[in-house]
Amino acid sequence: MKLFFCPNCQDVIKMIPEAHRTCFCGASGGYCEKDGLKAVTIGKAVSLGFDNWSLKIALDLRPRIGRGKEFKAFVIPEQCFTITHKPANEEEQT
Repeated sequence: MKLFFCPNCQDVIKMIPEAHRTCFCGASGGYCEKDGLKAVTIGKAVSLGFDNWSLKIALDLRPRIGRGKEFKAFVIPEQCFTITHKPANEEEQT
């Protein structure tokens, strides 16, 4: 699962295919390409990822009370072949 984080307003938004989504303050945006693998981030967006398998296991083992189950999440590197980053002003022109 691909998400983006806005360092301004601290929103975390899931990127979905062909739907440009923005954070609360509008400084960050992003969307997934049709293939579901590649994504585009815009402005100040920082790409995040969830390990889908570890999330599924954590959900399956979710306790009724007490401490929740942990799962793997990670910050996607600035240079990644599946993520294209565009400055906010470049996106406005397209």
